Amino acid sequence: MLFGVALFWIIVYILIIYKGFKDQSCGMPLASICANITWEFLFTFLMPFHPLQQIVTLVWFLLDCIILLQFLYYSKNSYPKRTLHASVCFLIVIAFLLQYGMAVEFHDKMGIYSAFGINLLMSILFIKMLLIKELQGQSLSIAYFKMIGTLCASILCYSIYPQSILLTIMYILIFILDVVYILLVYNKSIKIIHMSTIYKKPM
Repeated sequence: MLFGVALFWIIVYILIIYKGFKDQSCGMPLASICANITWEFLFTFLMPFHPLQQIVTLVWFLLDCIILLQFLYYSKNSYPKRTLHASVCFLIVIAFLLQYGMAVEFHDKMGIYSAFGINLLMSILFIKMLLIKELQGQSLSIAYFKMIGTLCASILCYSIYPQSILLTIMYILIFILDVVYILLVYNKSIKIIHMSTIYKKPM
């Protein structure tokens, strides 16, 4: 399961980066990027709990840095430069402080609670982004691998903390939202294919 979590989320990040360059649009909401980067920084450099985990989170961190650079580059014409950079810095500081506080307060040495909190946030924001930006930076492959990667993490963490009601609630909510996201992406993909077929028909 641990291998599945690492592999599928690496695939998700690579697909987001690829689709971002292809569509010239960042495929991850800013709040999700900042939350991911700070979690990965915290548990790679400051609070590592296993050498293998440290390697995996380092890879995630580097991939998320590329996604952040994509966001900054493709958003430069949408926001004033100072406002954009200030917003990113503000969100990164807030996310880091909250996640560090949660790790210490709840004695969460592996960052599981904050990780699933971030994942729940991502599932909500990905749906919101899809409704606003259509399929720019997003794809059915990203949606599927995100769900599979998170499902692997949920099964793994449930085997470690079966008594945690909060985590169980988050597992279920994330899975439901991921299924909704897949259905929405699929529906929009079908509409695009249908529209392109209509336009290709001879007059």
